[in-house]
Amino acid sequence: MPEFLTVEIVKEYRTRAKNLSENGEQDIGERRMLRRELQKRCGLTELQAINILNGVHAEDYIAIKEKEYAEDERRKAERDQEA
Repeated sequence: MPEFLTVEIVKEYRTRAKNLSENGEQDIGERRMLRRELQKRCGLTELQAINILNGVHAEDYIAIKEKEYAEDERRKAERDQEA
C-alpha cells in the first residue's frame, strides 16, 4: 500500500531533485529513477511525481491524496459495518 503523501515527503524529494546533476529537469537518468521511486512510494501518477520534483502543484497533490485517503477510509468503514 502506498505511503501517504506529506509535506515532508515533498520536501525530501525536492531536495533530492535539486541535488542531482543538471539535466534541465529532463526525466532521464537519476531524475527518472527518483521520479519512479516517488510514484511508487506515494501512489502518484507520472505527471504528479514530475511536478513535485519540479516544485509545482505539490499542495494540490497533497490535498487530492488526503481526499482519496478519506474516501477510502469511509468506504472501508461502510464495508466493515455491512459485515
